[in-house]
Amino acid sequence: MATIMTMIITFIATGIDEMLVLILLFAHARNQKQIRQVYIGQQIGMTFILVLAIIAISGISSFAGKWTGLLGLLPIIIGVMELMENDEDNESPGILNKISMFSNLTLRVAIIAVVGGAEELAIYVPYFTSLTWNEIILAIITFLIMIPIWCGIWHMVGSMKNIYRFVKRFQRILIPVVFIGIGMKVLLESDTIEAIIDLFI
Repeated sequence: MATIMTMIITFIATGIDEMLVLILLFAHARNQKQIRQVYIGQQIGMTFILVLAIIAISGISSFAGKWTGLLGLLPIIIGVMELMENDEDNESPGILNKISMFSNLTLRVAIIAVVGGAEELAIYVPYFTSLTWNEIILAIITFLIMIPIWCGIWHMVGSMKNIYRFVKRFQRILIPVVFIGIGMKVLLESDTIEAIIDLFI
């Protein structure tokens, strides 16, 4: 039980930075179908992060290189495209529905989860190396169970009237800025910008 509690605490500690993104996504979702797609997308994205962690500790490949930061370009592109939209288009369905390059909401949420999961990966890899394979399997199961629970908590928060109204009022700026911020954080923390500059020096 102590081991499981440690795993739960590890999951929560690494998931704090996704709190705002999940609140925004759930508050912005228009119907039950979109809410379900946010859950599924987050589950897919975080499962992918766990798979990468397992591959990394198995010695097959390393995902800590500078160039993995290029993933940060995806949320930046999404955020910039939203900011460039015409404000006069009042019938625009919003960032979660209108970006043709990511036409599926589940896929878009999964992409954001993977990109934002760089911190999780940086923690999961050394954490998993300290465990036996039986404990790793238990950790994977625990994390997979925690993902929908974590989503459910922020779904409830995002459904609160005051938060819902705030997001609806400022989503035109708030959501793109958050997505761009995620991308910049990934680029800066992975030293990708320095690696690109080095190519031209």
